[in-house]
Amino acid sequence: MCKCLIRMCSRRFENASTIGEPVFSFKSGRPQIDSKWTSLALMVYRDVIGSGLTPSVEMLAQVLRCLQLPQDVLLKKRLTETLGINTVKSRDANLLPLIDGFGEYDPRAFSLFEEAASLGIVPCVSFKENPIFIDARSLRIHIAEVYILTVLRGLKHRLAAGAKVPGITISLAAETAEISCSKGDRTINISGRVNQAVGALLRRLRLPYQGGESQGKIRISALAIKKWLQPKLAASINGKQAQLGLSQLGLASGITRQQRNIRTGNLSLY
Repeated sequence: MCKCLIRMCSRRFENASTIGEPVFSFKSGRPQIDSKWTSLALMVYRDVIGSGLTPSVEMLAQVLRCLQLPQDVLLKKRLTETLGINTVKSRDANLLPLIDGFGEYDPRAFSLFEEAASLGIVPCVSFKENPIFIDARSLRIHIAEVYILTVLRGLKHRLAAGAKVPGITISLAAETAEISCSKGDRTINISGRVNQAVGALLRRLRLPYQGGESQGKIRISALAIKKWLQPKLAASINGKQAQLGLSQLGLASGITRQQRNIRTGNLSLY
């Protein structure tokens, strides 16, 4: 019953988002998904956990789908405006790393993913690895996307706390197909839906990477991540150019928590 309700909410939310119905709001003072279908999906998901049951991977993926932001240029423009940054002078800078959720998901998606990891529904990640390894070969699309974004969010806080940022290696399912040509049959690598979604996500984020979706492995260097997380912005004071630190953009609480974890040797995501 709960599984069917969440699936219905996911489909209704997707339909509403596709036809342009309002599913996003700034009413609470911070941008977030505002949809009756998302609210219902979250309520049912919470009821499942509250009853002592463990939600399935499919249920988690569908709830995360209800927390995905529409791919709308105007919406992302409004999100960057909430940062209080001079977007005219900083128009060449990639401001997505500064947005809570990176302009892709409602921030509540990260809490859901972390909770799911603690319940054993999805894999945990350790920041002790270098590079950080993300195995997305058997993940659903929305789980893989939120997994990657959760890691980037953790690295964002680590960088703000003064810690070194490792690179990321993403393992994807390698698929092949047989094609016929004039010289005989050939085997080629193809990209599955998850592979394509991961590649598209990184391109939307404008995060440089090596490798390809069809090759089954994507690498993001530590330098690329560090530069991506620290966009050069035009400071509005005296009209001077400046690279604003992440700690100046509302990350005080995250920095304090991350510094404490680093001192105590707790470098895991959770």
